[in-house]
Amino acid sequence: MLDKVLDTTNLESGAAELTVTPLKKIADVLDAMRERGIKYCHWKSNYHIEYAITAREDVDILIEEQGFPEFVKIMADLGFRQADSVTNREQPGVYHFLGNDEESGSLINFHTYTRILTGDHFMKSWALPFGPLLLSERHSNGVIDLPPKSTEVIVYVIRNMIKQTTLFDLLLLARAGKATSEEYEWLLDGLDMDDTLAKLATYFPEVSPDDFQRALVLVGENGSLVEKVRLGFRFRNSLKKYRRYGQFNQTVRSFLSAGQMALKKFGRKEKHMTFLSGGKIIALVGPQATGKSTIATAIKSWLGQELSIAYIHSGKPPVTWVTFIPGLLIPVARSLLPGQRSVAVEIKAEDEESPKYPLIFVIRKVMLAYDRRALLRKAFQASRNGKIILSDRYPSDVVGAIDGATFQDEHIEQEKSSLKRWLMKAERRIYDDICPPDFVLQLTVSVEKAIERNKNRVKTGFQQSTEYVKARHGQKRLPHFNRCPVVTISTDDELEQTILTVKREVWKHL
Repeated sequence: MLDKVLDTTNLESGAAELTVTPLKKIADVLDAMRERGIKYCHWKSNYHIEYAITAREDVDILIEEQGFPEFVKIMADLGFRQADSVTNREQPGVYHFLGNDEESGSLINFHTYTRILTGDHFMKSWALPFGPLLLSERHSNGVIDLPPKSTEVIVYVIRNMIKQTTLFDLLLLARAGKATSEEYEWLLDGLDMDDTLAKLATYFPEVSPDDFQRALVLVGENGSLVEKVRLGFRFRNSLKKYRRYGQFNQTVRSFLSAGQMALKKFGRKEKHMTFLSGGKIIALVGPQATGKSTIATAIKSWLGQELSIAYIHSGKPPVTWVTFIPGLLIPVARSLLPGQRSVAVEIKAEDEESPKYPLIFVIRKVMLAYDRRALLRKAFQASRNGKIILSDRYPSDVVGAIDGATFQDEHIEQEKSSLKRWLMKAERRIYDDICPPDFVLQLTVSVEKAIERNKNRVKTGFQQSTEYVKARHGQKRLPHFNRCPVVTISTDDELEQTILTVKREVWKHL
């Protein structure tokens, strides 16, 4: 393998041949950077650069520090949002800018560096001078600026060898065996070794040419683990002046960072990044069969690629310890008193000037309000700590509208039972104690379309009667939200187009 490397001089082919068109939003960023003369390059995993320019992977770009303020302006102008993560807080000079490609609905992550930190997975404890090397020579493949392979292979080998010295990184390298092998073969294809060794001598004189070439062979041939670790420590000792932390400090910080990440992800597979501007509560409201659950699933899948996000159903909140025991009796009461089911009582009350509310109905409404407040209070707290919350349904500011306070002032005053009056007022106080959402997507659909969708539902126990769907769409008191932006979207269109429209609106309000 070493002979193969040494014989492939002056054949460097540079960038991988592009076989795809970049997403428009990514192309817009790169064009703007070129127009404003910002010096940059995409610095890693260039053997499949098409993954980056189509948002299948992060766009990992190194930017000359002097051009970073102008880059931030470009990202703001193009609607990108800056995000943070547990690991980023320990990595100055490393940033995430997330954006939405309006044409495809793809979430884009510009993983941006003004300084490259590398080494152990958790802390990136090495501040090696890769920046001057990577930006010293660049070329464009027609879309994005890239370093030559003689530069990339130096970065690749040094990063790889330092990672041979920690147990966790050895496990990660073992899992990434196929990808590492593919990148290695691509780097060797046309590599100019004379140019590589000349750059190594200029930028990393601490690393001997013999050690470098031996490391290059070991990485490619899957040499013995013992030899890799031994050589990894030689690299580590040669470059120790570039360490950000002493060994003890690094161990403690790595342990704390690993603990933070584990707490964030324990029991879940969600991402842990959050926007620097904070989280939001996004409410999806609308009558039956408007597609709230489908839209919520699409949003969660889309934003959940990078961000900490959770889905709740405030229309059907989980019981609390206060309502658990009484809640067990509700199904029994429903079977014994079918005429006092909530929906039947609500529909009847809409047509009466002085409705008579059964006590069991009033109790159930207070219990539901209590459970909703408990759920939405937790949601508010999580959102103010960075998480994005998607809520299927949400209490509005209109008394008598679906999912909100039930009892009008005049109905409370007309009620003769002091117990029921007290309960009705309690329900109102509970709803007044719920914070408004940050953004509301008001979904609409024609009654005919809603009935058709309801009939096509196949989930057991999920399909409602046609009369129920009509009643929900014909409610006189519609939800209204006075304290947050509301965007109304019809879901009569094809699902794919509707989701693109929803993504554009959600991104505007994040």
